[in-house]
Amino acid sequence: AVVSTQSTGKNDETSDPSVHLKTTLRVLLFDRDDSGSIDLEKFGNLLRDVQTNCLQAEFNRFRSKDSEDDRISVQGFMRAVLRRTKVTPIQRARFIDKSEVYKAIDEVSFDQFKSMIALINNFSDFEVAVRMYQIAKKPLSKAVFKRAAYVCSGEVLDDTIIDLLFFVFDEAGDGHLSHSEFVNVMRKMETSVSSAQKAKDDPGSIGLGSYFRKCIRNEMIKLYA
Repeated sequence: AVVSTQSTGKNDETSDPSVHLKTTLRVLLFDRDDSGSIDLEKFGNLLRDVQTNCLQAEFNRFRSKDSEDDRISVQGFMRAVLRRTKVTPIQRARFIDKSEVYKAIDEVSFDQFKSMIALINNFSDFEVAVRMYQIAKKPLSKAVFKRAAYVCSGEVLDDTIIDLLFFVFDEAGDGHLSHSEFVNVMRKMETSVSSAQKAKDDPGSIGLGSYFRKCIRNEMIKLYA
């Protein structure tokens, strides 16, 4: 919880409120305790908590009344994934229809959902990691997919989620994913997100996130090119 305290000094009514209002968020982000430093561990925990709460809110949107608190249906999971892409309504309906006939699992947990979102948020790095397979025109196996997802996102995708993704996106039915079957579909999401972010930035400016992503891509190229 965010806790705030206010000074009770005599000059409170005329002084700058920011001097006396010290919330946890202000202290962690802007060093309002005047210590000259920010606790990195607390700051990291704060960011993780904010991200988790946002993901939990999105997760709950796809949770049916009959599902357990920490689970959503397979169809809800696929809707959450596909809403980040720019696939056509016909493509989206086809993918969701395929997920409806998938019987290996009935529901997806929040931890499984969170791992998948981590991959989506780092998908441009995933694409770099599997570029050698595109160049060689070789499809992705489940083992390669899982390893590349971990390298790029730091999350270990559950085998049941990987099985589901391969079942839904494997158009050829050969047990592998080609570049066009998965990467091209998800790349549309990446392009959309990147374009939206650039529109918010000042013209000609490059954010810290851009430098970080460029560094990650360069390292991935060294490892997998």
